[in-house]
Amino acid sequence: MEIINENNHRVLVASEGHVLQSVTDGFIVGPRLILGKEDSEIHYHEVPDSYLPAENSEE
Repeated sequence: MEIINENNHRVLVASEGHVLQSVTDGFIVGPRLILGKEDSEIHYHEVPDSYLPAENSEE
């Protein structure tokens, strides 16, 4: 997990094969998150993307 600067925004990016998850409520954010002025990376951690539910292929 790292913070990059993209178009004057701080973007939190998960490592390959991982997604970001909120520490406080367990919400899966995704592989990237634009951080607001008051946001901190300490509120997120990485989990393997295998935590994502499998897509329904029968649709």
